Amino acid sequence: MGRWNKHIVKLWGAGFLALSLTLGSVQMPASAEATQNVTVLESSHELVNGKMRVTADIRNGGTGAEAGFYVVGYDANGQALEAVGDSEYMMSDEIGTYEVDLDSGSSVKRVEVLPAGPAGDQARLLASGYYASNGVINVSGVVQNSTVGHNVGLLAVGYDASGKAVEVTSADSYFGGSDVGTFVVELKAAKLIKSVKVSVVDPVEDAVKLLQSGSRLENGKLIVTGSIQNRNKGGQAGVIVVGSNASGKVLEVNTTSGYLSSNEIANFQAELEGGKAISDLKVFLTGNSQTPKIIAEGRTTINNKLVVTIGVENGDVSQRITVKSTAYDAKGRSLGTDTDSMFMTANETTTLRIDYDTRVKSVKLKYYDQSGREIGEAPIRIKINGQLQSYAQSPVMVGGSVLVPMRPIFESLDASVKWDQKTQSVSSSKGSTQIKLKMGSKQAVVNGKTATLDSAPRMVKGTTMVPLRFVASALGCEVKWDGNEKMVLITTK
Repeated sequence: MGRWNKHIVKLWGAGFLALSLTLGSVQMPASAEATQNVTVLESSHELVNGKMRVTADIRNGGTGAEAGFYVVGYDANGQALEAVGDSEYMMSDEIGTYEVDLDSGSSVKRVEVLPAGPAGDQARLLASGYYASNGVINVSGVVQNSTVGHNVGLLAVGYDASGKAVEVTSADSYFGGSDVGTFVVELKAAKLIKSVKVSVVDPVEDAVKLLQSGSRLENGKLIVTGSIQNRNKGGQAGVIVVGSNASGKVLEVNTTSGYLSSNEIANFQAELEGGKAISDLKVFLTGNSQTPKIIAEGRTTINNKLVVTIGVENGDVSQRITVKSTAYDAKGRSLGTDTDSMFMTANETTTLRIDYDTRVKSVKLKYYDQSGREIGEAPIRIKINGQLQSYAQSPVMVGGSVLVPMRPIFESLDASVKWDQKTQSVSSSKGSTQIKLKMGSKQAVVNGKTATLDSAPRMVKGTTMVPLRFVASALGCEVKWDGNEKMVLITTK
């Protein structure tokens, strides 16, 4: 699907003035409404072979220029079902006659034919419409480009009854200066979609950009769709979709990547088998790293087997990436170590999936580039009230939770901290809030009440590490996670 003008045919002749049409008659206003000296003359319509055929005369009353028009078909409730437009160079005082077919046919109860008007500094959406047919939502949009030729796109987002984006698609094409053209795209989740938002995409930033993403459950899987826009030069661009459960644990990762030309707009789709277990989604854009990176690891159980999915972004050199996996049973006993490798082209993004047998309950993974150097995950950073924090021991991600050094985090949040070597526990207080944590235990106490942690406090290279979100939230702070930057943002109250 993409730019589409095949239903617009230029004919010969001209006739009566008409701007708005209603089924069964041709309306004739007293005078033509001109926009930059382009007017719509005689208009008529009829149902032909199941399609609504609209005939319109367009006159250019000014100097020779690109002259555009568009047709919009509405249903009985005033909902725009379909929009079609076109333009071409017209000499001064030239009149052109055009035929436009609206596929929505007999559903159309009112038609408007309008001049496009003057082009501006940016592309603009003139009109759009959508309707259901044959199990899909057909979406059309008429776009007018700016005065300078370049790549222009259309983005369509389908929403369910609750207002949640469930499906996203897009299309793009090169438009000449002041061109008017039509895009047609399909949304497949017709049973879920209750409304559609259409917008024009006019590249203004030299960066890979996520335009929109949406998700829906389908046959037990979570289907994630979205659209991205490439930077001002061609190259590899990738998408990593990370699905987490309600407690923030990463369950599953899936990726896609490919070559995109300058400013190209592309769609992506990823399936996550976790389905209903996934309550939070993050989308990362890749393709500009100089060195290989492990963007995310997901761990879940499928049919009583541990499944690990890893999102890998390669650097700017094609090479073989190796993963070393050490497996452990339920008692923590090593079941052995295995290695595997895969060849990745420069800036490629891919998913590595490892399925373990039923004996394996946990694993430790290490990654190496072709030279044998270990690949680390992108560092996790912490900001408190906008100030970037620095710790001797870097924050780590454990089971979807960010762990940070005990003393620095409590002191940064103006809380007291006391370590009891005998009981291996941490006590902290701030105002009326009292917190107690114990090494290796997922049970914490806040103001005398027991709370369950996603990850227990632990020692990392000789440093006592505590779960950041729990500590900050218990002390009354607002905590946000910026997945694109791998940064925790904390605001004290």
